[in-house]
Amino acid sequence: MTDEQKKGRLHRIRWWIIALGVFFIVQLIFFTIDGTSLEPNLNDSDNIVGKYADWLLESRLFNEWITLYSFPWFNLATILFVIFLLANAVTDIFSIKEIKQCRG
Repeated sequence: MTDEQKKGRLHRIRWWIIALGVFFIVQLIFFTIDGTSLEPNLNDSDNIVGKYADWLLESRLFNEWITLYSFPWFNLATILFVIFLLANAVTDIFSIKEIKQCRG
């Protein structure tokens, strides 16, 4: 294994440790805040993006299927982070397969 491959592997491992650490810390914060008076009070009445986000959060997806937290914005943030992690996992898997195929 060359030094460049070792650096790439260590970089990938470090990225995953940091990403998963941030994910679990954010989940701990969401769990602690959820259902308390510390939940943010969002007023998106004048914001177009906020209106579309409210439409998404009021859908069946976030009200019946994905109900990790009582505050729907926490559910949305969690799902987006999970999608981001899964996308990175898929790209890492394909890049590892390409490296192994090039090596022989």
